[in-house]
Amino acid sequence: MKKITKLFITALSFILIISLMPFSVLAEDGMGSESPVIRAVFRNEDGETAEGDFLTAGNYTVDLTLSGMAAVSAFEITADYIGIDINSVSTIADNNDGFKCGGIKNEDNSFVVILASTGENNTPISDGEAMVTMQVTVNADGDFADFFVVNEDPELTFVQSSYEYGFQAAYVCNSNEATSIYYPTLSYDMSPDLSVKTITVTGTVTVSQDREGSSGLVGIGGIKVCLDGEEIAETASDGSFTAAVPKGTTELTVTGNTIIDRTVTLSGESDVENVNIPVVMCDYAQDGVVNYRDAASFVGYLDEGADYYVYADMNGDGDVNFRDAAVFVDFIADDAVVYDSLSLD
Repeated sequence: MKKITKLFITALSFILIISLMPFSVLAEDGMGSESPVIRAVFRNEDGETAEGDFLTAGNYTVDLTLSGMAAVSAFEITADYIGIDINSVSTIADNNDGFKCGGIKNEDNSFVVILASTGENNTPISDGEAMVTMQVTVNADGDFADFFVVNEDPELTFVQSSYEYGFQAAYVCNSNEATSIYYPTLSYDMSPDLSVKTITVTGTVTVSQDREGSSGLVGIGGIKVCLDGEEIAETASDGSFTAAVPKGTTELTVTGNTIIDRTVTLSGESDVENVNIPVVMCDYAQDGVVNYRDAASFVGYLDEGADYYVYADMNGDGDVNFRDAAVFVDFIADDAVVYDSLSLD
């Protein structure tokens, strides 16, 4: 049997020899095939889920859940805490006869809970089941992982799959303790961030109707949408795109072979839908100015019939002719194109 704090040894020894429930559930591939995770889940006083990485001062219900296990024979978690008050502690054993609590320590900023199966070998659990529930007061804003620090000693924090593998065989956190009976695949997350990690931007890149990029009607295909110089999406033939970007992203740039690149802004806090990003697409010389050099190229694209150059089709009618020329001349100027600012939100 693993070494247990003397405070609990008598109670735990009693639990391990009783057998109230004769069921057994083993990991499909045996001990060592599982990857258990202990995770803290938070609810505020209104019952709403809270972010563990930034809790505001107040009262919370904290569930220490266990995932990645089909069944458990023994469970122990040990931690030190500071900056919080743990007002009460309950366990799965309060409502599940398949477990007995071998002891709870909650004093002098030290926390220990020991649980043991009353089954012949183990007790089944649901994935993500709460093994321990605490009523906690957070005294100041902060990250719960800084307040509640798990002890990675394999004798103090561990999960056992079945008594059939022996009372010492356990999943532990410390990779330095890997042995034939210690499986260092137990992990924990005491401050999960449950917020949305990405936002989605959908819209269309269009042919600008003026040099300022104030409006556009015709979509342009093959235009890249970039974040920090990396392509994250490309427009379809109708100019539409969908891009998933990290939450907090504040700028995106659209770029292409003949367009004048345009950088647009967004708040980065929520999804953005159906945006229109007009761009000047007739900078064939790629020098930021639409002038005689580009005019010479444009003339070469006229009246090419079925082989028309798509980036000279200013009105999107599938042909490059005098109608496009009438649009093109409005972009010719000696000055570089400077877009108006555009926010997608």
